[in-house]
Amino acid sequence: MRALTHFSVPIKGLKDGIHQYQIKIEDDFFNKFEKSIIKKGNFQIEIDLFKKSNHLEIDFKIDGTMKTDCDRCLAKIDLPVYGEHKLIVKFTVDEMNDEEEVWAITYDTHELILNKAIYEFVNLSVPLIKRYDCEFEDPRPCNLKATEFLDREYIEEEEEDIDDDNPFAQALRNIDLN
Repeated sequence: MRALTHFSVPIKGLKDGIHQYQIKIEDDFFNKFEKSIIKKGNFQIEIDLFKKSNHLEIDFKIDGTMKTDCDRCLAKIDLPVYGEHKLIVKFTVDEMNDEEEVWAITYDTHELILNKAIYEFVNLSVPLIKRYDCEFEDPRPCNLKATEFLDREYIEEEEEDIDDDNPFAQALRNIDLN
């Protein structure tokens, strides 16, 4: 595999077939984008480019971590981020267009700049809920006071939900499951 420089792929003269690239992106990459949700992170991007006579199929495999606050206990964590995405680039004689799901480039384009696609695909790979199973890490990054408090509050809420005046709830409690 070849390492990409400046996150661009040379298109002119590229033979039909599979071409593989690897990119490592870090904090300085995300700092170039305004209002990025990722401030600090390390990612390894594997790119498989399938060149055909009239289009390119580009597969992105994202693997890395980003620094963030845990949504459950608010501790600082290295959140694992994984993702697989596909980009189709078709060759056309018209003007270039990269605003849609399918990019269009002219036949005389010399290189394909992938900064925008990489940025978007990494951001799409970030889980909506920023937490993960960290029980097996040593030391465990969790704020244990916060998790104990949350667990206690959850148990108390379940106990309060039991309604003694409700005849249906009483009948359900009296059912023998054995």
